[in-house]
Amino acid sequence: MKTKVLSLNIDKSMSYSRFKARLESSINPYTDDCQFVEFEDIRELFIALQSALNEDGIIITAVDTKYYLKFKNALIQAFGTDVVYNSSILNKIEALELDDKKKKAFSTFPEPATVFVSEDGLYSGMVMENGSQYLVLLPIDNDRIDGILRNGLVPFLNKRFVADDVIEEKPELSPVQAKVAIAVNSILESNSLVAINGTRNAEVLKSCGNSVEGFNNAFVFTPYVEDKGNINPTEYTAQLARASLDLSAANIGACISDIYSSAEAKFICIAVSKDDTALVRKLYKAENESEQELVESAALELIELIGEKAAGKRSVGIEITDDNAITEEDKKIVNKKPLAILAIIVGIAVVLCAVIGILSQNKNSSGIADMLGSIFNKEASTDSISTTSPPPTETTTEEIPVQPYNPNLMKLSDYLVAQIMSMDESEISAKMAQPSSKPEFITVNGEKIEPKEALARLLTAELGSGYRLEAVKAQTVAAYTCLKFLGNDYVIDGVRISETYNSVVMDAVEDVYGEYLTFNGALALPVYHNLSAGVPFDMSAKLPYLKSVVIDNAKEDTARDFISEKIYSVDEMKAILLKNNGTATLSENPAEWVVVKSHDASISENVGYVTSVSFNGVEMTGIDFRINIMNPVDLPSLCFSITYDEALSRFIITSYGQGYGVGMSLNTAKLLASEGNGYKLILGKYYEGTVIAKEMGV
Repeated sequence: MKTKVLSLNIDKSMSYSRFKARLESSINPYTDDCQFVEFEDIRELFIALQSALNEDGIIITAVDTKYYLKFKNALIQAFGTDVVYNSSILNKIEALELDDKKKKAFSTFPEPATVFVSEDGLYSGMVMENGSQYLVLLPIDNDRIDGILRNGLVPFLNKRFVADDVIEEKPELSPVQAKVAIAVNSILESNSLVAINGTRNAEVLKSCGNSVEGFNNAFVFTPYVEDKGNINPTEYTAQLARASLDLSAANIGACISDIYSSAEAKFICIAVSKDDTALVRKLYKAENESEQELVESAALELIELIGEKAAGKRSVGIEITDDNAITEEDKKIVNKKPLAILAIIVGIAVVLCAVIGILSQNKNSSGIADMLGSIFNKEASTDSISTTSPPPTETTTEEIPVQPYNPNLMKLSDYLVAQIMSMDESEISAKMAQPSSKPEFITVNGEKIEPKEALARLLTAELGSGYRLEAVKAQTVAAYTCLKFLGNDYVIDGVRISETYNSVVMDAVEDVYGEYLTFNGALALPVYHNLSAGVPFDMSAKLPYLKSVVIDNAKEDTARDFISEKIYSVDEMKAILLKNNGTATLSENPAEWVVVKSHDASISENVGYVTSVSFNGVEMTGIDFRINIMNPVDLPSLCFSITYDEALSRFIITSYGQGYGVGMSLNTAKLLASEGNGYKLILGKYYEGTVIAKEMGV
């Protein structure tokens, strides 16, 4: 069936290429001819839509959220259908701070439409069908599109285009096909979709499954752009598995690498990724095994590993997160291949044409373009954009670059805590009483930057995607307060900073720039972190407003990247421990190098926020150990355990959450914002007793 995708992207959103890639990979199994056409002018889009409605097939209109509600309303009026209010959407948005007009706008749909409800009810999609013609309306919204595709459009297309009443005699499966079938069943039963990075060895994996029923509904293949650079094979394979998620609507990414050579033997890597964490296995070539046999066995093992992940089983492998360090030894075994720019992956429109349904009515209406155009223009002239744009608490960041910063540098939240903890009480008291004036510039890593831009870029490097406007405002106030406290002419070094920022982050900075928190008339210290270990670290004994605040219904322990497990050989661990402590002399027994002496039992009797550590026989605080002995890159959280496996001569470091766990959790702030809470309420929940002040002249 033919498919045409007409998109309205007036503001040339940076996130469109990612949206397009996800859409293409999802509709791939249901179309044999797909055409994408992008418009910046509304009337041109309507004219193209009128022409498309004269043909059978799938027509998809994708519209930026800024204009989505007006466009949907124009379609409803043009087609002249009865309207209904979707009860599922009304239930989802009931708790949000929306007026009745906006609630109706989000929940109104044509009576004959099938609605694809988004996760939060805002900007849901729909499809109208008329015989062999389908008209689909989707939002260009990377925070919502995955759920709309996976739980709405793809099941709809699957029912329409996958015949389930044709009974054929099934041939007996080979042993390899039987294993593939088990994995496919696990994937489909868990409502998952797997994106395989299209490396040269991915073709072997595809050949293993092409003859297995359901394979093409469970797997999609994304493009491959080679850029190994100075990165080890395991991390590179993990990176490619994560990249396949960005280029698709899948919720599991996977990759099978090239064959590498080391001093020991030839090997190949496989990786399976969910969110920003990947499980990697390194498979070595046996003495009598050919390279082709190695690739085939690796492909089969990858399919089995994918099946385990889809079924929610724990699997053996190396868990790699974005913050993993790269060792010099790993760099030596990377094959020297032509380099490309990995960043252009994000700009690639995956050529996996696929389709999501669309309906068309009134085929003989020659004036539909004029009708739609006049309706839309009337709507636009009588209502300001703010009446149909998402309310401030529902705007999210979605244009974050894939690698906008040096991952070996500290996050801003970690940097602020590290600086503050290095001061004695008298210095802290003096700075609280005499905060810095407003800056002319903020100097980051030697670069002088206008203050608002600097804040936007610093926040972008830490936030990632999906953060609500009010949550970003709360972080902006907290971060700016801490920067005022530090003083030092607003000069900071060794901190992650993004090369770019999106409009949502800058909107947040513009709205609250110059605001800061005080407590009892003095400057407050509202430190914060990315993700707590379920219960934030309590420092109220030193600062009354830094309590251990637990937000109801905030499931920190189910968030992605909550648990990070890293495995180090004895030599790797020794190098890390001595990296910032070259004068230290470690004992001959590795088990004595690092021992957790005390913690607050946040996770269990054996694991919590570490309060003291014995490093080579010398006792120090957990914060000192994370800052001065390890570093926040190698040790993601202050809530951690370190185990030495004597039998395998290796260290296992397990971290829970991200950051020091003190003050506001950015993950929970995002949740609070999604529930309609403003930034002042969010700050009040975490820093009880503080007051927002504002600089004069801002």
